[in-house]
Amino acid sequence: MLEAFKEYLDKSNFSKNTIDSYFFAVNQFYQQYDVVNQKNLKAFKIWMIDNYKPKTVNLRLRAINCYLDFIQKGNLKLPFVKIQQKTFLENVISEADYNYLKNCLKKDDIDWYMVIRFLAATGARVSELIQFKVEHVKLGYIDIYSKGGKLEEYIFQNN
Repeated sequence: MLEAFKEYLDKSNFSKNTIDSYFFAVNQFYQQYDVVNQKNLKAFKIWMIDNYKPKTVNLRLRAINCYLDFIQKGNLKLPFVKIQQKTFLENVISEADYNYLKNCLKKDDIDWYMVIRFLAATGARVSELIQFKVEHVKLGYIDIYSKGGKLEEYIFQNN
């Protein structure tokens, strides 16, 4: 039956990697269970959730669902696992850490203090900052093509 499934996938123009992945998932199911039924499918899904990351589980569920269509048991298809997105950025420091850094730099190194303040206040990237020259400050502005071909304009106000 598994070889016929492999041929079905090949005839359906699935890529070799997809065929191998789907074949592995179905084979993994049959190593644990002899019969394709709702009880075994749910137990297999729970086992996968306990042992694999959600993206892997969903890939294998996609394979199992494709196999269920192949054996004409599409009514037994399993729903995918919901993957929750992180609601925070890992590479952003806290407000307290920023204030501490700023205060330390203000005491020890005024040049770096100004760099950090500028980057935080404008949202500019370091790659944009290094393009600034004294002439731009005297002129009062600079136009920079940034990441994604977007035009960024920085205006300087001389006090």
